[in-house]
Amino acid sequence: MDIVELRTPTAILRHGRGRLTVLRPGSDGERVLDVPVSDLLKVRLNRRADDAVVIEIYLRYPTPVLTGVPADRTPLPVLIAEHDVPAAAGIVDRINAHILTTQRIDVAAPDLQPPVPAWGRGGPMRADVDRATDRMRARRDVKQAIAALHRCVTSDEYVLETAVMTAHPPAGADTGLLAVTTERLLFIPIGESRYAHELPIPVVTGARTTVASATGSSEMTVGRDSTGVEVHDGSRTLRFSGADRADTERVTCAVNFAVRRESADGATSAADPGVAQLYSEWELLVERHSLGMVDDAQFQRYGRGILRSLPDGN
Repeated sequence: MDIVELRTPTAILRHGRGRLTVLRPGSDGERVLDVPVSDLLKVRLNRRADDAVVIEIYLRYPTPVLTGVPADRTPLPVLIAEHDVPAAAGIVDRINAHILTTQRIDVAAPDLQPPVPAWGRGGPMRADVDRATDRMRARRDVKQAIAALHRCVTSDEYVLETAVMTAHPPAGADTGLLAVTTERLLFIPIGESRYAHELPIPVVTGARTTVASATGSSEMTVGRDSTGVEVHDGSRTLRFSGADRADTERVTCAVNFAVRRESADGATSAADPGVAQLYSEWELLVERHSLGMVDDAQFQRYGRGILRSLPDGN
């Protein structure tokens, strides 16, 4: 991707080759921010109460900028002149489109045909379960939970990702194996607990990854450097926390992939072009919500409007 540059009164903003860079003007060119686009949550153009126009840069993780100020939940503002608003709007749209592209999953891989189980001494063994659990970095004390997952999955679903996580009410209060399939979200506790929690993918609106702050506080009350997953079903939020960010990220992406796949199937099967367009709008809304570009209140409001526009909608 070609590099696009915007020079403002207080900074130089560059986007291209997979990165976003903010420099202070001057001969030294001090770097205020230099991150891959995949680390960005969103970028937006905003007019503040003092009538100043700024580009606000939100990071996905609480990674401090080079000035030492944590950027999580506190966007990095780049002041722009009034006459630069059209150019700024263009680069903001370009960056946000790039952010969406980095979050997309190739629907051609893997092959989502559920494999035929092989039977061994311990019962059925599924190749998709083995592949998903082999990708986990945290694997302590999960042997029984993995065996249970082999028995839980059906011939109609494909296991996408798994992670060892701790459930928080209302999903439970145990540590267990969280699995995402093309049809369900499954949580199988580790240890003596004799329950499992499941949530059908068609009722899920999206998921997002949360990260604990540098002080150890977060929305989920997890420890320092811990990450979590929040899964939304339209009326409540299921929360899970874990210690490995790579595992957590894969689970979040798998949930959003399964949701988008479900929405896309509905769109392609609808004969009425108007209905297909509404489903496409719904898929885009779910994707933006999962990436944090639309907050919960906006998602509820826009989502109800789309659903009520469907034929025989309530």
